[in-house]
Amino acid sequence: MSDPRSSIARRFAAAAATYDGASAIQRQVAAALAERVGQAGLPPDPRVAELGCGTGYLTERLLPRLRPRLWLASDIAPAMLTALSRRIADPALALACIDAQAPGLASGFDLVCSSLTLQWLGDPAGALARWRAAARPGGLLAFSTLLDGSFQQWRDAVCAAGAPRPGPGLPSLEALADWLGPEAEIQTLRLAETHADGLAFLRAARRAGIDAGLGRPLTAGAMRRAIAAFEAGGATVNYRVALVLERT
Repeated sequence: MSDPRSSIARRFAAAAATYDGASAIQRQVAAALAERVGQAGLPPDPRVAELGCGTGYLTERLLPRLRPRLWLASDIAPAMLTALSRRIADPALALACIDAQAPGLASGFDLVCSSLTLQWLGDPAGALARWRAAARPGGLLAFSTLLDGSFQQWRDAVCAAGAPRPGPGLPSLEALADWLGPEAEIQTLRLAETHADGLAFLRAARRAGIDAGLGRPLTAGAMRRAIAAFEAGGATVNYRVALVLERT
């Protein structure tokens, strides 16, 4: 049986070269999270750990703004780190190949942050506990994640095609709140993206490495029916996103 974490690493490694051209939503979410973090009142010269940095959308937004003495950018896919290194050159930037599920970071970071990584982890509640433990007392945990309701148009199209509805996969807002402390601040966003047709949507998902979030592969016939149903609905897909800030 294949290791699901290795599968995720391979998927995002394969997407590293095409990610920037297929990830407008991810860029918007990183910008929104960066704005919230930038207003959170971090100390001067913070130590920052970023998990699931990808090609550097959040890094690019926050590193110049925060001017940290250390920004540890990590990802499970080395090819993503290579892409980030081409985007950003800064003496405070350090790169590490780390699995966000169990990063094994020592405590003491002023900010532990991540944009749109948590939803790909097999045990998100456990991962959050480990992320929180890496922050110093009084530090900040800041992240974004997809919530249930994301990709709903495609999920409905799959059901209309007569295939099993893809499993929920993504957490509800209530489940997310249960994983957090009582003082955590949660803001939700709804974003939408319209594609030229169903194939364009599926290709974009593959180029961004998020195709695993769309459910199991379909038979050829079911795929044709699902694409037709998706296009009949306007070829638009919604993203439901949570932005979270929590003091540790």
